[in-house]
Amino acid sequence: YQIDSRVMNSHQRSSIGNKTIEYYMLQEYKQPKDFESFLYVNHVLQAEGIKPALEGHRRAMPYCMGSLYWQINDCWPVASWSSTDYYQRWKALQYYVKKGFEPVLVSPYSEGQNFKVGIVNDQLNEVNGQLVLGIMDFDGKILWEKDEPVKIPANSSHDYFKMNTKELVSLKDTPNLFFYAKLIQNGQVVSRNSFFFRPFKELNIPSPKVEYTIETADSGFNIRLVTDKLAKNVFLQIEDEEGFFSDNYFDMLPHEESVIKLETSISEEKLRKVLSIRTLDNAF
Repeated sequence: YQIDSRVMNSHQRSSIGNKTIEYYMLQEYKQPKDFESFLYVNHVLQAEGIKPALEGHRRAMPYCMGSLYWQINDCWPVASWSSTDYYQRWKALQYYVKKGFEPVLVSPYSEGQNFKVGIVNDQLNEVNGQLVLGIMDFDGKILWEKDEPVKIPANSSHDYFKMNTKELVSLKDTPNLFFYAKLIQNGQVVSRNSFFFRPFKELNIPSPKVEYTIETADSGFNIRLVTDKLAKNVFLQIEDEEGFFSDNYFDMLPHEESVIKLETSISEEKLRKVLSIRTLDNAF
């Protein structure tokens, strides 16, 4: 269930932390430190849980051509499994689904003893690009990288990389590293994805230093972010002010810049007062 604390009284808050939600959350995450963190992790849990299913269904083309999930929105303020709330504000799942259904998707995954990278192309034209694969630790050190040209047929789904997982990575090191994949076309990243080899509660996720600058843009602002270490599930928030972020709950690789567009009518002075940034590490 996805929970919006603004529509819950104290009795509902206490009852919502039931054993079912807590059981599934603790399969992947440590115990959140407070109620606000519980809400945040709850949203991330749903998004991260549905993500591999969406990608797996797409990779299974033509036996399966995608997914319908329950549900997109709510017709009244309620604690539910929707991907947007009653006011049409996007939860983590909605951002994940947007990326998961892009016309071209690069998707790293584990199958049995093998680790694979599939690419799905729903377009009716061939895609020519560079596939960049790598393993990086949480501080940004590249431990292994592979870069090769790929031709992706129209309306297709194929694996473009396969390797025994034990040969690719030592399991004893997996709490401190992750796999990344990028598909680049004409100098632009058309799809990117990451894969973590362990449940998130077993990762040694660092406390990153996320810095940002604000630039005025049409209909709002561009927020440029950079981090010194892996920043997991970066969540931007502007308190109760109205606004829409082009991306949220996303991962940031060390030393890579992310530019997020915020559509809002508030002033820059107000934005600097209300903008907050949360990452997964400070939820526990």
